[in-house]
Amino acid sequence: FKLLEHFHTQEEPSFCGLGTLVVCLNALGIDPHRKWKGIWRWFTESMLGCCEKLEVIKEKGINFPKFTCLARCNGALVTEIRGCDLDEATFRERVKECVSQADGPVLVCAYSRKEFLQTGDGHYS
Repeated sequence: FKLLEHFHTQEEPSFCGLGTLVVCLNALGIDPHRKWKGIWRWFTESMLGCCEKLEVIKEKGINFPKFTCLARCNGALVTEIRGCDLDEATFRERVKECVSQADGPVLVCAYSRKEFLQTGDGHYS
């Protein structure tokens, strides 16, 4: 399961979107077109500033349109689907499609942590 191989802990509390995106981009084998360290080409959160400044994300987090913008400008094909646009059965089918294929696609969910009685609010996973 490629996502687990690329697990990454977010560097800042407000970087859940960036941390999730780093995992996805690396799991999908997308080339960042620049070196991380030495000869290795690897995405890190510090590379993801094309749609919003990292300082702004650190202060406020990132909304869904900016998250998808970051994914696209770093080479991912993105299909945006909002929860209100599909029913539970369709959502479950999408999850099955994603987890049954070793090389993608991946599914990212943006949700409110408050619904799970957790601290904070918006979260990506």
